[in-house]
Amino acid sequence: MKKALSLVLSFAILLLTFCFSAVAESEITAVAFGDSITAAGKWQKVLESEWGLKLVNKGVGGDSTRSARARFQRDVLNLSPDLVFISFGTNDAAIDMAKHTPLEEFKENLAYFIDSCIDAGARVIVNIPIPIDDAPYLTRHEAEPFEPYGGPNGLLSLYAEAARGVALEKGVPFADVHKAFMQTENYKKYLSDGVHPTDAGYKLYGNTLLSLCRTLFAGDVNGDLSVSPLDYMLAKRHCLNMVELSAVWQKRGDINGDGALTAVDYALVKRICLGTYNPQGY
Repeated sequence: MKKALSLVLSFAILLLTFCFSAVAESEITAVAFGDSITAAGKWQKVLESEWGLKLVNKGVGGDSTRSARARFQRDVLNLSPDLVFISFGTNDAAIDMAKHTPLEEFKENLAYFIDSCIDAGARVIVNIPIPIDDAPYLTRHEAEPFEPYGGPNGLLSLYAEAARGVALEKGVPFADVHKAFMQTENYKKYLSDGVHPTDAGYKLYGNTLLSLCRTLFAGDVNGDLSVSPLDYMLAKRHCLNMVELSAVWQKRGDINGDGALTAVDYALVKRICLGTYNPQGY
């Protein structure tokens, strides 16, 4: 079976050599769908600079999953996206405000977004909502409704856990930016007003997503969200000094994480194509 797969791969590579000079950056539509933390357009810059992923920003300040559902068709599905980042939870958990979305409804809305994207042929990544710093948050919110949950961050943690659960149930990856913040020495220093990240916080957010993309799309040199014989050919020819790939393309092909696109990497790309290696570990 492996020999047959290898022959198919070799034939595909042979065909690709005749049209190699026409290879260009793959054009995909990636959408960032979320609230004000997405609307700021800052975490996206990490993915743009380090992964070459251009994102259509569809973040709206103050949005919860309930209000975002009304614009989902227009802002996401109508764009025929290839990849969608779904980033909600902070406003859903604002139990003292009209935009609050009860936990069960929050889960239903997330499931609806995910199912609809998958039905439309898009890949989905769920961004888990980042934690809250209670003290500054409560200068703008009533404290009493949050007391049964140990404060605003206690309630938000339930929404973070719910988002993880929905993603796992639906079989889509999630970027656990909540965990990334909580594992820092003091996550509160990464928040500017108790809710929104500082510039360093946005960088931490973006780097968390970048790490996930490096795992999910390892070996996808040309950025079309899949690994194919073309990616193998690109990586190999770069290593043989037959073509010079951009720094971003080289980063996508650096599977073993040593900071360079080498023969080790193009061998791993070949194994991914043959189905004998999974960079996600399963």
